[in-house]
Amino acid sequence: MHIAEDNLIFDLDGTLFDSAPEILVCLKKALQLNDIDIKDNLNKSIIGPPLEEILKNLIQKKDTVKIDKIIENFIELYDSDYCYKTKLYKGVQETLKILEKKKNLMLITNKRITPTEKMLKNSKIIELFDNYFSIDPNDQSKKDKSTLISKTIKDYKINPKNTAYIGDTMGDFIASKKNNIKFIFAGWGYGKYVKDADLHLVDIREML
Repeated sequence: MHIAEDNLIFDLDGTLFDSAPEILVCLKKALQLNDIDIKDNLNKSIIGPPLEEILKNLIQKKDTVKIDKIIENFIELYDSDYCYKTKLYKGVQETLKILEKKKNLMLITNKRITPTEKMLKNSKIIELFDNYFSIDPNDQSKKDKSTLISKTIKDYKINPKNTAYIGDTMGDFIASKKNNIKFIFAGWGYGKYVKDADLHLVDIREML
């Protein structure tokens, strides 16, 4: 399937990496360390938003005071061990290697920059991207995915009409449309089907 756009911006979790197993194990351990028991809500559908947002949607109001500690425990577990165990989806490496020869590849993710870099390096795909960026709630120009896409387009003088974002959630779709770029839905990911995506894929190799 021919992708016309020359600038391709990828999401990370649920698009390039099948990161749910490791994230969910770490999240469960971090919650247990803080005496919080989640019965049925820990499944891959929660993955996508920043960790703090996930926790606010997941735990009871009385436990929100523990969020900072839960995040601290999660980061200790995930960054030191579990992020290295995360696997790429089938076909990702070969697809990126081919696309990189003729397209400008970038990555914009809600994931923190430390595990993002570790995962990209460990999977040997970091050199295939021109640039990669993570949102940063402490930086207004990177506070969310939409704002970060806008900043990247501006900083690198990218033509929005020649740009597409590849992601797996409604949040990715909204961020793309706010910036007037095409949205390609990664149907192998964690998000619900986005009907209004410009293109629907079921395998990343369809981009070739």
